[in-house]
Amino acid sequence: MEKTGKLTVPGKVLFYGGYSVLIEGHISYVIAVVDEKNEGVNVKYSIGEERIISKQFSIDREPSFKEAQLVDFAYLFAKTYLKAKGVWEGVKVELSNSPIFGKPGEKSGLGSSAAATVGIIKALFEANGIDSYSHIETIHKLSQLSYATYAEKTGSGFDIAVSSFGKTIIYHRFDPSSIIMPASYEEKELLKAILLSIEKPWKWVKVNPVGFPEKYSLAVFNIKGASTSTISAVKAWKQWKKVDEQTFLKLMERQNEVEKEAISALLRGDDEKVRLFTHKAREVHREMQEKIKSVVQSFEEVEPEELKEIIDEAENLEGVIAGRCPGGGGWDSIAFITSSSFSAYDKIEEIAKEKGITLERLKIKVL
Repeated sequence: MEKTGKLTVPGKVLFYGGYSVLIEGHISYVIAVVDEKNEGVNVKYSIGEERIISKQFSIDREPSFKEAQLVDFAYLFAKTYLKAKGVWEGVKVELSNSPIFGKPGEKSGLGSSAAATVGIIKALFEANGIDSYSHIETIHKLSQLSYATYAEKTGSGFDIAVSSFGKTIIYHRFDPSSIIMPASYEEKELLKAILLSIEKPWKWVKVNPVGFPEKYSLAVFNIKGASTSTISAVKAWKQWKKVDEQTFLKLMERQNEVEKEAISALLRGDDEKVRLFTHKAREVHREMQEKIKSVVQSFEEVEPEELKEIIDEAENLEGVIAGRCPGGGGWDSIAFITSSSFSAYDKIEEIAKEKGITLERLKIKVL
């Protein structure tokens, strides 16, 4: 009988640690989110035909390195590993996204690509009779490796981590030297790189599931008709580093210190300190964006002035503790930590509308 199943993988909101998370050992607080139906990126799978179906990636075909899609890399890396372990049967996977990830051209920045990567690898493990929960470390490493190889660089990995572990986490970035890129996609070379990367401890990586305090809620709004390229933003950040590394390191360290204080305040439920240190983190980001803009004039601001004004005004509403542009910032989304009883989402939307910006509340649940 054909083995079938389905699973879902959460997205993320990087509320604390944007940009600083790119530095080895720096801390970040990554919130795992799904929609009100407990769905994120959904994956249906069945033993049989080797195939990927995905509207997001515009594919319905056999996975192939020639096509050079992110999901092909996830599938073929997992297939190579499972074949080497003697447990491989072909699998058809079908991906679909919850509306919380946004529509094309107005992405919400909740990490659907990372969730899709993890979802495919989890599905291939489950379809071949391997419990994904008990092999989560291997799945996490495979996901990081396939994503990094596809992108031809080693990223921060926080989005892959939160999708892999499926919980809100404190994350310290791994040492990029833990990842061995394959010399080629020929099966022997690919397997060699996979085993060299997977079957050893990863230095620096720390994933601590900490959850989200019950006294708080998370309100996230998609910015309609707008988005920011994370890749372009990170490239600009790296260009600034090359020009003025001393200032770069100083600001990165200052950001890391205030974000650690903010995370600590959040976990102990200290509203006043949550707001104080979130404000300090935002101040560092604004200083950072001015430095980057002096080097890359086209850089999209971490916290555009219009969004700064919305956050500042929204914080005057009863029950709003602190807000910010999460992750790398820009025009993807805007997020607020609120009291658990907060319900005046429409008032935040009205504040934005007065400034000519349309916000759409994403109906999320925090894991």
